[in-house]
Amino acid sequence: MFGNNKPRIGQELLDVPMGDMIRQMAFAIAEAQIVLDQNSIDVAEMMGGLTTVTDEQGNVTFQDSRVYFGTEKITKGEAIARHNSTTNIQQKAEIRAALTGSYKPTLTATVPPGFTPGTPLTADTYIDYQGFYHVSTGAGASVQVAYGDLDIAIASASDPATEVNLPRRISMLECGFTPTFYQFVDTIIEVKISIRYTQEGSTNSSVNNNLRSSAARIGLGFGRIKVGRSVQTTQVNASYAQKYSYSAEGSSLLRTKLVPVPAPAVLEQRIQRLMEEEFNNTPPVQTPA
Repeated sequence: MFGNNKPRIGQELLDVPMGDMIRQMAFAIAEAQIVLDQNSIDVAEMMGGLTTVTDEQGNVTFQDSRVYFGTEKITKGEAIARHNSTTNIQQKAEIRAALTGSYKPTLTATVPPGFTPGTPLTADTYIDYQGFYHVSTGAGASVQVAYGDLDIAIASASDPATEVNLPRRISMLECGFTPTFYQFVDTIIEVKISIRYTQEGSTNSSVNNNLRSSAARIGLGFGRIKVGRSVQTTQVNASYAQKYSYSAEGSSLLRTKLVPVPAPAVLEQRIQRLMEEEFNNTPPVQTPA
């Protein structure tokens, strides 16, 4: 009565790409771990003072990412030498602000009327004009220099013996900070599939037989002949019912825990060695080739 509609449940289970699903989930965890490690390396580079710092306009303000921590006292000659050897705009401004006395060239607040690059300026002066310094060359002209390229000179021989206080800039690693590393632990990958199949059927039938007959006499008097006929009918009542349902459900679960882990021991040893080299002026340890 019913057709062969039963699904091949075993084959359907085999057709589910469980291996691919688990592999993709595992790759997602591995790729996320790589991104976390790369971020920790970037943070370590920033804490070590190696990241370039820019302002909102994208201009480089510091060539490194060291932070201010305390002050240091150096001679004016050392301060000027540091000023002329760095391209950090902020550091140059700090040194010029800390220096006292007469130093050349001197910043002139007023831009001469009708000034154009190359226009002569007063000897030993410079101006700030359209994003550049324009410094007098002392030969009836001026030269355009970037903010980080301005040099100053000592005006008298007594200046190098005088001390000035400058902000001290050290790396965050020297302050005791260490980069944080993260790792995925206790990862659970779960794939579920359920197949539900139901089929129901029923049949009912009934049979009714009806017999009908008729008779008649033919002839005259006592010579009549009796003839007859009969008709038989059969009625069959049948009903059929069928119910069929099929459903397949699948679900996957990925649960993991992200926890901070200690910095690698080799990194901590390297940080300690760098700080000893910085503060004790010890020569760097040579790595064997």
